Amino acid sequence: MTYPFALLSELRDAANEHGYRIGPEEAAGWIFFRSASAPAEIGLAAASYSGPFFLSVMHQGVARILDYPRASPFAKGHAAAFVFVTRDDLHAGVQAVYRLSVSLPNFPLEKYEKAVEAIGDTEGERAQKFRIGQDVFREALMEYWNGSCPLSGISSPDLLRASHMMPWARCETDGQRLDVHNGLLLSALWDAAFDAGLVTFDDDGMALTSALLEGAAREALILDRAPRLALRDEHRPYLAYHRNHVWIHG
Repeated sequence: MTYPFALLSELRDAANEHGYRIGPEEAAGWIFFRSASAPAEIGLAAASYSGPFFLSVMHQGVARILDYPRASPFAKGHAAAFVFVTRDDLHAGVQAVYRLSVSLPNFPLEKYEKAVEAIGDTEGERAQKFRIGQDVFREALMEYWNGSCPLSGISSPDLLRASHMMPWARCETDGQRLDVHNGLLLSALWDAAFDAGLVTFDDDGMALTSALLEGAAREALILDRAPRLALRDEHRPYLAYHRNHVWIHG
């Protein structure tokens, strides 16, 4: 299938505007694009200029998480395809694929290892590695949670913190330290309460509080209106650690 110029331009814009600027390459009705800053290619297709539109995803983790209607078949070598009614929906889908691609394991770990490969192991160099790791972890959480605290809705970067469920020092590997599922992007007050063990979350994403959390803090956190966290199975072992080893029950 050869796409008309206007439709090809529409598909190219959907890819280019959201980080996929290498391509296009066309095969079997799909237009393929890659990114210089995110792993795995995507494929785009359309039934007509007015839709529906299709997005094929190579990244296994993204394909598993992406919450859009599935389509069949998907491009050869890919993990899944998704269907979108409008061009705006397609743009949102491509943006979500990019955002997840640069945050899901093992991309943050690979980015960290590349950044520290020439750094030694003196005390000062270990501190430098720690800072780099924290920056990589924060960037991954910003992408995964779409730049906002899922509990407060705050999206000002200066007011957001990268919170570990299993603390950095207690992780056994860099993979655990940099696993986006070991973290929450929280506003400063939620982060402080979570880090101190005054709040945690159950496996369904509902907030649990410590008896030590004072009334003024409960009101400031607006706990009675705190939404349920959108969790995946990969989050739950880390949250279990937080409940068992960080959360203060009494």
